[in-house]
Amino acid sequence: MKTRRLIAGMLSFVAGLGLPGAVRAADAPLPPEPTAVKKRLFSDFHLLPKSAQSNPEIDMTVFSERTEYGRTLPDVGPQSPAYYLAQSQGYQAQGSTPMGLNPPSQEDIEKLVQSTLSQRGYLSAEGTSHPPSLGIFYYWGVHSAIDPNEVFESPELMHVRQRDILQRAKLVGGPSYVEKLQRQMTFGSTIADHTPKAEHLLYQVHNDLYYVVVSAYDYSRLTKGERQLVWRTTMTVNEQGVSIKETLPPLIVSAADYFGRDTNEPVALQRKIRRGGTVSLGPLIILGEAPVPGGTNPSPAPEPAKPKD
Repeated sequence: MKTRRLIAGMLSFVAGLGLPGAVRAADAPLPPEPTAVKKRLFSDFHLLPKSAQSNPEIDMTVFSERTEYGRTLPDVGPQSPAYYLAQSQGYQAQGSTPMGLNPPSQEDIEKLVQSTLSQRGYLSAEGTSHPPSLGIFYYWGVHSAIDPNEVFESPELMHVRQRDILQRAKLVGGPSYVEKLQRQMTFGSTIADHTPKAEHLLYQVHNDLYYVVVSAYDYSRLTKGERQLVWRTTMTVNEQGVSIKETLPPLIVSAADYFGRDTNEPVALQRKIRRGGTVSLGPLIILGEAPVPGGTNPSPAPEPAKPKD
């Protein structure tokens, strides 16, 4: 119980690690709308919308980064595990357009996060004799976008839309991707900004997202009231035509090989899910991304993820 109270007490400062609120001036241009939207009308045409498809393709991103301190720690893997105590911060709605959702239960997310972390060698110290070296905090939710038509009718909302885009950019690709997007706002885009992967990322930041954020802190520092981030992994999935319940399980499973590692840049992922009594996963497609250093490429889960209704 003492440990539980200690971890719960950390929420007061970890909860403050929100998304960036700084935006450019209200008249700054927005990043270009991704032309991938137009391309998909021809290259990935479906008669039915995703909401009516039996095996829709979902668009995902993963970004993972260690701090300088985290890079000084021993590498973690199945043969050299690290033990942690975890605390959920629950479902969090971000963005400016309220969305009424029925998110997965706390128990479902907890099982998925712990199972996925264990594949990378991060094991729960709960109920064991192993002292924890990490305190892991995680939360999930939706980040909603303002309808461009609303901005057209009410220009004063432009700065709000810019802010939301930059917040989603941080979820998609971390601070470095936010800076890249801000440069595009200022100087415009180049040919390099219109690769399939770049278009995939732009499509994510312009639309509603479901997301999961997992952060690891040095446990000994937490016990002293200090916060020393070790690593953070953010995952997003485009919400178009799919529900948060059916997409968060494949999103978390697809990120398995990236927890606690440096991706250096956002990873763009696609995979099909098959609906039914269970949600089974199709092959994972990685757009323009090299294998994770020292790891293996993500692969479909051996067992299908089964979100509860």
